[in-house]
Amino acid sequence: MKLCSLSIALTLLFSTSAFAVDQACEPIAIFAAASTTNAIEIATAEYERETACSVTTVFAASGTLARQIGAGAPADLFLSADPQWITWLEQSGKVRARNRINLLGNDLVLITPKGAETTRLEITSADSLSAYLKDGRLAIGDPASVPAGRYAAEVLRQLGMSQILENQTVRAASVRVALAWVARGEAPAGIVYRTDATIEEGIQIAGIFPASPAHPIVYPLALIGRVPNEAAKAFYDYLQSYPAAVTFSDHGFRRIVTQ
Repeated sequence: MKLCSLSIALTLLFSTSAFAVDQACEPIAIFAAASTTNAIEIATAEYERETACSVTTVFAASGTLARQIGAGAPADLFLSADPQWITWLEQSGKVRARNRINLLGNDLVLITPKGAETTRLEITSADSLSAYLKDGRLAIGDPASVPAGRYAAEVLRQLGMSQILENQTVRAASVRVALAWVARGEAPAGIVYRTDATIEEGIQIAGIFPASPAHPIVYPLALIGRVPNEAAKAFYDYLQSYPAAVTFSDHGFRRIVTQ
């Protein structure tokens, strides 16, 4: 009996070791929009724990990342906060149309520093927002490279606040920088994603902007390269799985099920 048990134990030991070797995969890198930092870091850690595969994460404004990928940066996947940057890479031959999916959705909110006297603002009124800002400026991402900034610019124009957009905004290199400016009191208000607002204790949500049916906030995920490697494909599939969906939901993202 003891010899049998020992034999079984040794068999299991070597089977487990062999499985670990069989499951080894080459390291990969995902470039992801700054607003996905917390969710992607957790999803990546869970994936690495389950598979023993190594995933490097790089976070920045989507436009910045897209240009880096276009210039040859070693990315295997790209999670953008704006479909136009995936399309740009597709047009330049870095992404194949069949290797992209609309993965997540988000919303824009108006934030103020925590403890500010005004806790709610009439976000559809230019006069109300201007009166609150006084001589201060509204923090937004740079519309030229930051999707959150482009969405903010669009919503301000739609609400008749072009004057505020042109004369009373301060533009950040990423949405997380705009968030930090408001949290530190360096800007009296800002426009960021709802998901960013939920992770920063130094701010409060003063209003939620209505979703635009014509310009929904969509995060597409794409495999980079004409022939993506198998390790990248596996992580691409994982980010569409139920466990990953739970992680994204916990961070305030909406999972987009239609493609």
